[in-house]
Amino acid sequence: MNERLPAAFLKALRRLVRQVGLFPVGHPLTDEAIASATDAAGDLVGDDGEVVLTVLDNAYYHNRALLPHTSLEYHVLMREMQARGVESVKLIRPVSSQDLLDLAAFIGALSDDLPADGTVLLNEVFLTASDVTSSSMEGLRASYRGSLDALRVVTGTMASQGTFELTGVIEAVEGLFETSVSHGNASLLLSTVKSHDEYTFFHSVNTCILSLAVGRLVGVDKEHLVPVGVGAVLHDIGKVAVSTAVLNYPGHLSDEQWKEITIHPQEGALAIMSAGGPGHEIAATVAFEHHARYDGSGYPRVTRDGRPHVFSRVVSISDTYDAITTRRSYRRAETPHRALQVLLSNAGSHYDPDLVRLFIRMMGLYPPGSILRVDDGSVVVVTAPSVELGAPLETLLVRDRGGSDVDPEPFEVQPDRVLGQLLPQTAGLDPASLLERLAEVEGQ
Repeated sequence: MNERLPAAFLKALRRLVRQVGLFPVGHPLTDEAIASATDAAGDLVGDDGEVVLTVLDNAYYHNRALLPHTSLEYHVLMREMQARGVESVKLIRPVSSQDLLDLAAFIGALSDDLPADGTVLLNEVFLTASDVTSSSMEGLRASYRGSLDALRVVTGTMASQGTFELTGVIEAVEGLFETSVSHGNASLLLSTVKSHDEYTFFHSVNTCILSLAVGRLVGVDKEHLVPVGVGAVLHDIGKVAVSTAVLNYPGHLSDEQWKEITIHPQEGALAIMSAGGPGHEIAATVAFEHHARYDGSGYPRVTRDGRPHVFSRVVSISDTYDAITTRRSYRRAETPHRALQVLLSNAGSHYDPDLVRLFIRMMGLYPPGSILRVDDGSVVVVTAPSVELGAPLETLLVRDRGGSDVDPEPFEVQPDRVLGQLLPQTAGLDPASLLERLAEVEGQ
C-alpha cells in the first residue's frame, strides 16, 4: 500500500483545520488551504468513485489497508478527530470544497454540524479489530508514538514553564529499548520515518533509535543505555530557547544569530539537570556535548581531555546521519549512502573514527530504507544491512522494470547491479510505510 495519496490528503486536511481556526473564508491563506484539500481529496478518490479513511486503535486505514507511517505522522490530527467522535470519513467524487470546509470546521470544534448528504460523510463505515489484519509491528509503532508524545509534552512544558519532568521520557525510551531489541532491523527501518512539519520531534526519536542500536552493538547495558537514549531524545530540547526565525533561517547566519544557536546545548543540559531523575547526569552530558567534535572543536568546548564523552559521540553520529537524510526548510534531504559518506569523510575530526566504522557496519553500504534503482530498471527498498562487502542486498521489490508499482516481495540484489540511490520524494515511495508489509511477508 503506497501511503502517498492518503497522507497528502490528511496533510491538507490538517492544514485546513488549522487555517479555518485562524482566518475566515475569503482570506488568501484559507482559500489556498481549501483548494489544496480539494485537490488532495480528488487525487485520493481518483477513478474509484469513493474512498474511506477509518480511525481504529490509533491507526489510520485506507479502506481496510493499514497506513503505518501516516498513522505516526498525523497522530495529532487523529486525536482531534477521535475527540470529535470521527471514526471514518467517506469521500465521494467529486468532493465538494464546501463539504471539506465543513469537515475541517467540525474537527477543529468550530462547528457542531456534521456534513450530511454531501460528498463528505462521517461514520458511515466502521471497522473492528476482526476486520483488519493484526500486525506484530504495533508494539514498535506504539513505542515510537509514545516517545513522540512524551517529547511533545516536555517541549510544551519547557516552553511555558522553563522546566519539565523526566519520568515520561524515561518510560518512553525504556519502551523503545525493549521493542527495538525484539524487532532488530525493523527498528532501524522505522527510524526512516520523517515529518517536515514536526521535524524536531521525529528527528529526536530517530536519533534515539539509532543511538540505542549502536549502544547495544557496543555492549552498553540497559542501565546506562536508557539514559543515553533520554539524552538523544532531548538533545535539542534547548532549542526552545532559540527563536523560530533563527532556527529556520535559510541563509548564512549572522554572528548574533549563530551565538543564539550555540546556546541550545547548555540550555538543554541545564533543563535536564534541573529535572533530575535516574541517569539524568548522562542525559545532560549527551545534550551538552552533541555538537562537540571528536577533535575538540565544535561547541561548546569540552575540557575533559579535549573530547566529548563516548556516549555523546554515539549520539553525535546518529544525530548527523538522521539530519542529513531529512528534508529541512532550508536544505533538501540527502540519501542514506551520502550520509554515510559524510560521516566517513569526517571520521577522526568531527566524529569518533571507531564509532563511525561501527555505525557503517551496522547500517550496511546501503542502510535499511535505501531506495535503489537496479540495472534492469526496477526499484527496490533495502530492508536489512548487508552482512559483508559484496554480499547480496536484502530488499523488497516495489517497482518492476516497466516502472509499475508492485506488491512488495523479497528480492536479493547484487551490489554491482545498483545504478544509483533515489530520494523518497523523487521515487514517490515512503520506505517506513513498508514496515507493515515486510512484517506480513515475513510472517507468512
